[in-house]
Amino acid sequence: MKKTAGFIKLPESELEVMQIIWDMEREGYKDIHAGEMFKFAPAIGRLKLTTVLTLITRLIGKGFLSVRKVGRVNCYTSLVDETAYKNFATKDFLETMYKNNASGLISALIGGDCLRESDIDALRRYIDESENAE
Repeated sequence: MKKTAGFIKLPESELEVMQIIWDMEREGYKDIHAGEMFKFAPAIGRLKLTTVLTLITRLIGKGFLSVRKVGRVNCYTSLVDETAYKNFATKDFLETMYKNNASGLISALIGGDCLRESDIDALRRYIDESENAE
């Protein structure tokens, strides 16, 4: 069962490992182990295997991953839903950086050239659909 509440904010390095595991699970990987992670996400190769294993151990301790032995390797499965964690992280960012001022965040995104016109159009459609659903 995946957790949906009671998260803690992950450091960037641990979040990177979780994102790789979430991506691999979305791609249909079942027996995810460190060796497969290095093949799947070559960018993680800048880290040593021992570092990645330490990050995985921390994620297990924090309840983000489970571990099971398959043959001679440890395989990992996420216990935390990616969307739920992203929602938590977004709310935390909004609270921390913008003191819960969502319009300030959106203004910064638009004014800072972070959004393409297609992104803005998609946001408009989403808002319109949300209003019509109520």
